[in-house]
Amino acid sequence: MKKKFITILILFFNLFCTSVYSTNFDIKANTAILQDYLSGEILFEKNADDKIYPASMTKIMTAIVAFDLLKKGETSLDELTKEIEEEIVKIQENLISTNDYEKLQNKFENQFVNSNSSVSGIGSSLAEYYTLYGDANLINSEIEIYRSITREEIKDIAQKYLKTNQRLILEYLPENQKK
Repeated sequence: MKKKFITILILFFNLFCTSVYSTNFDIKANTAILQDYLSGEILFEKNADDKIYPASMTKIMTAIVAFDLLKKGETSLDELTKEIEEEIVKIQENLISTNDYEKLQNKFENQFVNSNSSVSGIGSSLAEYYTLYGDANLINSEIEIYRSITREEIKDIAQKYLKTNQRLILEYLPENQKK
């Protein structure tokens, strides 16, 4: 049960990541996009029709843009918090779409294959399974565990664990900005 719970939470957090689209720009990367931050104009792109899964850099850039919008006063923490809350409520009240569910499963499988494509990656996975679950053999069944999670279970976990009284919003200001 602990394995499935952790797995469901990982799937839930991946749900908030969206696909990235890219096209033609002469660089070594398979896909790329350069967009003007203020106007939204696409300046360069490569492989716009290819769907790819967001990498850590995409998540970092999303956070940077959010922090920048906050810093410039173009949005408030309350507005961002409200939007996140609305997304959580959607998952608590409705099943995720079949399409989003398939994307989550495909995204996990892609991450699993990529993380286990080298000897060091396999070693890291074995150590993680043994340390967290006491069973290094989970490397052989992790995909089946993820595949066994239903859309209903994702909704149930969101209802059970993503309650407003179980969250913490930490507002941090640098020392020189404190009132």
